[in-house]
Formats: sequence, structure tokens, C-alpha cells
Amino acid sequence: MSNARFIVILLLALTFIAFAAQFAIDFSAENIATACIVLASSLAILLYIHWTGAIQTHPLSTFAIFGFCMSTQLGALLVQSATWTALSLNLRQPIETFATLAGFQAIALVAHGVYRLFSNAASPKKLSLVRAVLEKLGLYATPTVGTLWIMGVIGLFSLLVGGGEGAVRKTFQAMSFVAWAPFLIPIYLLQQGSSYCNAKKNYLFLMIYMSLIVLLGMAANARALMLAGAMTIAIFALLSVMRSTRPVKVSQLAKTGVLLVVMGAIAIPVTDLVTAMVLARKARGYVSPVQMVDLTLYYFQRPQLLHAQREKDSFISIRRNYDETYFASPLIARLVETKFHDNALYFGSRVGPKGEEKLRDITGDFFWATLPDPALKSLEIDVDKKDLAFSMGDYISHLGGGGGLGGFKTGSAFAHGIILFGYFFPLIYLLICPILFLAHDLLSYRSANGRVILSALGMLGIWKLFQYGISAESLQAMFMGVVRGVPQNIILYLVIFHMARLGARMLGSLAGMSRPSA
Repeated sequence: MSNARFIVILLLALTFIAFAAQFAIDFSAENIATACIVLASSLAILLYIHWTGAIQTHPLSTFAIFGFCMSTQLGALLVQSATWTALSLNLRQPIETFATLAGFQAIALVAHGVYRLFSNAASPKKLSLVRAVLEKLGLYATPTVGTLWIMGVIGLFSLLVGGGEGAVRKTFQAMSFVAWAPFLIPIYLLQQGSSYCNAKKNYLFLMIYMSLIVLLGMAANARALMLAGAMTIAIFALLSVMRSTRPVKVSQLAKTGVLLVVMGAIAIPVTDLVTAMVLARKARGYVSPVQMVDLTLYYFQRPQLLHAQREKDSFISIRRNYDETYFASPLIARLVETKFHDNALYFGSRVGPKGEEKLRDITGDFFWATLPDPALKSLEIDVDKKDLAFSMGDYISHLGGGGGLGGFKTGSAFAHGIILFGYFFPLIYLLICPILFLAHDLLSYRSANGRVILSALGMLGIWKLFQYGISAESLQAMFMGVVRGVPQNIILYLVIFHMARLGARMLGSLAGMSRPSA
């Protein structure tokens, strides 16, 4: 049995076990109906991967659909069953939410099947014009280990100075995604073996680098910053196993089991650290980065304060018009976004005709606001970006009676589209999906032996693809992710890649010159 076949069968088994557990946890009609919807939706994507070659020929777009299922539906079923919690608990409209998510996933699967049919009809040996140009520019080249480290340093610097107002700061912020480049080293080691680099030395450097990232995350009180590197490796490892045709070995299963146990053990202190960062957040902006780290570690070492904070958050959240309480773990809440869709769909269903008109106007303003200020002025567009200091999740919940603006709540492109277009939105989404798939699959390439391989840029964005590959916080976020996000990331990656490659060669030449002659 191959690794790919084994992992799908394992996921199918876990899905059925989690589904059966819901009958014992809560036998109410609502909970069982919810579990049935998730079961059907999960089986659809897992069997699609199992029975077709989609994950081999179109790995990124296929993985985007699978990631959507895991981060909104199957993930919720597995986590809630593992913690002996009803799947429907703490959701405002569980049946409607999961049915909507399953419906749009079904649309994406149909669109993907048609998309693959037409893309497979094209000659696999002949590159498209766009791919040929990108290949010439080096997008599909494998970075050396030195190039990855220099890219990481550039990204780390961008994280420190990026953000805020001004074109320069925003450019650095856009470049910060290459900070995770060194985390690709284990991936290339798995693909190419010891010939790629010195594994022991680079793993040691990577541990130091990861510790530095964690410290920066605590200093900036940014939880996603700490998780990004580890999640990039973990999610890509999952994709690699789902595509592996190598036979399963007992020794490999034992190592994987040990790794899962270790990850489970690490998840507990990581959850505590995330909660400690929430406690320390009230001091953000008032203390120095060093003091923020000290404050976070202070709370981290006091379990009673962490427990009290979780209880307080749960108590306050469930008594507000808008709440985000679903999972007991704040770490899981960062990875599985069921509750955000539930909120957006619920408050969206309460928006009246006047609210719909307001939403259309504000959506137009958000689309215009993606342009630079000089362009807005030259076009005489009356949109002030300062007036849009909120998210679409904020605005939808506000229109539906969920509180004020400014909290930057996570929204749902599906709720956004349903409010604006009603019953026509599923058809619109059907037409959107192939565009999303094309954008994702552009970051993979076919090697000389015919196997489709992910580019370094495709691997760097694997976590974002997993969570938001076929969805987004809003329609404008989905639109801009394709129209601006993909081209921008390609251009920035190529600039940084060539700078780092040149730097690595120069350092290599200097190191060679410094060696004593034989």
C-alpha cells in the first residue's frame, strides 16, 4: 500500500470514528444532522482524491479544496469528537452553516473536475507562454541552502521594519513572507537527500532561527508569526504524504506515530503560550518589545492566570451579540474557522434591504481602496482609506446587529456573496473557481520525468492556500488575492530570490578564497 493510499484510508477511518462519536456525545436531531452533512462533505473530497489523479496532476488547487474542508468542516468534526464535544455546540445555526460550506465545496469540486478535464487536454510537454516566461525568470528553480538562508534574513528584516504607513514600509511588509524560506530546508532534504546540504548543521541553525521567530512573535504579540514556519512544514509534509507513491513501511509508521505524540505534547505548552500572549496584549503599545517578552513569559509560568483568562473569555464571549467561542483551545481556533463562517452567515441572514444597499456601497469602496492613494486622486475617486478601518466581517455583523465596527472580525466571502447576489452567487462562484485554480497551479511545474512539483513560492504559501485557497474573508479579498496578490508575490519572490542567489554566490566565493591552499 502506498503512502498516498494509506493517508486517505486513515483519514476516512478517523472521519467515521469521529462521526460515530457524535451519536454518543449528543444524539439530538440538530447535532446528528450536522454530523451527517460534514460526513458527506468530507467523504466527497477524500474519495475525489482517492479515486482520481487530481492530487498528482494539480496538487495545489486540489489541496486548496481539501484544506477548505479541513479548516471549516472535517477539522471541526475531528477536534470536537476528540474533545468529546458536540459538533453543533456554540454555533448559532450549525445545520445552515455546514450545509452552506458543504454546498460551496461541492461547487468547487465540480468546477475542479471540469477544470482538470480541459487542462489535461493540453499538451503536457509544451509550456504555456506564461509558464515559459516564469521558468526563464527562475520561478521554478530550486534555491540552494545558502539562498534560502539569505532570503530568510531579508524576510526577517522585512518583518521588523514593515507595516504602518508609507510605500516603503508597505513594500517591506509585502516581502515578509520570505522569512519562512529556511523552513523549506527540511522539505528539500526529504526530496533530494543529503546531497542538498549538511542536515545536522542546518537543523541546528533552523532551531535557533525558530527560537528567534518565537521571540519576535512574543515581542510583537503576534501569534500567527510564531506558527507560520512550523505550519508551513507540517502542512507541506501532509501534502507530500498524500502524493507519495512509495510503499508504507512499519518503521516509517512508528516514526510518524512518535512525531504525532511529540506534536500533541508540544500543543499544550503552545496553547498556554498563545493564552499568555492574549493576557500580555493589553500592554501592547505601552511597553518595549523586551518588556513584552518578559510579560508574556511571566503569564506563561502562571497556569492559574491562564485558566482564569480562558474562563473569562468564554464567559464574556457567549454573552455578547457577537462571539467567537467554539473550540476550547485558542490554538485550534486559529486553524479551524468554522465559527467565523457561522457568525458571518448568521448576521448576514439578518441584513435587510437597506443593509444590502449599504453593503454594496461599502464593497465598492473597498474595491477602490485597493488602489494606491495617488491613483485614487488622479481618478478623482471619493474614497478615503482612513474611513475603512474595519473588516467586512465587522460590517456584516454590524448590519445584522452584532455590534460596532473596528474589531477587524474575520468574515466569510460566502456570506458576503449571498447577501449581494442571493441565489445567483453559487453560479458566480462556479465561474470564480477555475480562476482560483489557475492562479494556484501556476506555482507548480512539471519536471522532466513528468511529475508535477511545487515551486518554492508555492511551498511558502502552503498554509495560506490550505486555509483560504477557495475562500476568503470577503469577495474583495478573494478578488485581490488573484489580481494583485499572486502577481505581486511572484515579482517580489523573483527579485528577492535573485538577490539572495547572488549574495550566496558572493559569500561562497569569499569562503573559497579564504581557504588555505593545498
